[in-house]
Amino acid sequence: MDTAAAATGNARVSVHLDFDAVVIGAGVTGLYQLHKLRELGLRVRALEAASGVGGTWYWNRYPGARFDSESWTYGYSFSQVLLD
Repeated sequence: MDTAAAATGNARVSVHLDFDAVVIGAGVTGLYQLHKLRELGLRVRALEAASGVGGTWYWNRYPGARFDSESWTYGYSFSQVLLD
């Protein structure tokens, strides 16, 4: 991405954005893609429409729903925070 314009009131401000890749969506696969691209040394930005990450698990709430796998199987091995 070379430039992006941000509307501020009636004025337009030009901002230079320099990334090797942009990941659209911060669901399960978007977060993994972000991690792998950064691991390769690329400058990456993830964009998410929601105010939080998680994709399907953010947008859809299922009170009382059960999952038939252990919680640790639905996570990433590269994140110690998720393993704790």
